[in-house]
Amino acid sequence: MTPAPTYQPPATDIYANRGRWAGHGEGKTVVVTGANAGLGFFASLALADAGARVILACRGQARAGHAMEQISARVPHADLAFMQFDSSSIDSAISLAAELRTRPPHALIANAGIIRTPKDRQPGLLGYEQAMSTNFIGHARLVGELAEHFGGPPRFIGLGSLSTRLLATDHENLDLHRDYHPYRAYAQSKAAVQAFTLALDHRLRQLELPARSLAIHPGYSISGLTPQVPQINEPGYSKRLAGQLQASFAQGKHEGAVALVEAALAPGLESAPRGTYLGPRYLSKGPISLARPVKSTRGKALQSKVWELFVQANGGLDPFAL
Repeated sequence: MTPAPTYQPPATDIYANRGRWAGHGEGKTVVVTGANAGLGFFASLALADAGARVILACRGQARAGHAMEQISARVPHADLAFMQFDSSSIDSAISLAAELRTRPPHALIANAGIIRTPKDRQPGLLGYEQAMSTNFIGHARLVGELAEHFGGPPRFIGLGSLSTRLLATDHENLDLHRDYHPYRAYAQSKAAVQAFTLALDHRLRQLELPARSLAIHPGYSISGLTPQVPQINEPGYSKRLAGQLQASFAQGKHEGAVALVEAALAPGLESAPRGTYLGPRYLSKGPISLARPVKSTRGKALQSKVWELFVQANGGLDPFAL
């Protein structure tokens, strides 16, 4: 994929990009799901520093409150709000969308999800297992509920994963009723997010809407290489040691979060090619660049299946029908 001429890749971590993003958040509201830790926290920190109003959409208010305290300590002018959101719940997606309609966001970062999937298959939404329910289906309903606002210039940012390159996705077995494995469940849920995000961007073009849907992956971002933040990121000695041993191919979450913030704020991406995908230049780490997503997530077979699931998550109605 050839980068748009106006787009210049950012520096490697959120702190080095403060000048790049300064002021680009002014007047914008950005929703970050799962913002109380990890990538979501560091993305929220950078967004607030850039002047955006950041809505931390999290399961629990207490943990979100800790995150807001830490952000405010670093960004005194931070404009922050908490809204409850459990991405494994259709009802929660409907409730969050109802709150957001009074002030539609300029960007929605679908960051919430589970990484440590259950050892055995646990039932979730619509007959799918928990990873697909939490990482994709709840966000799919949230996007559907907010579809009417895509007539403006909002951005949807879907988080794919490096795992989509490491394990093939079976589009005929997305529910994993057979051959369940925790890692397969995680990888397929992320492939679904990635395929949907790319498909939505093409659908928005077909509808001639100015909104964008941008797929990103944060590389291999781990706690052991991430700055210490009280009650947010406090890895012990063993995690720090493991991080140093993996430093040649891993990075911190403050570095992985660059892709999230860039997708939400970078003005040059407005004219980037449809199906744009942002990821580390060296696959697992490095400066963010426009890249080509794995073939399966670009393919019609997976995108069609995932779009069917999106419609199912929205009660059988296609919110972006042609």
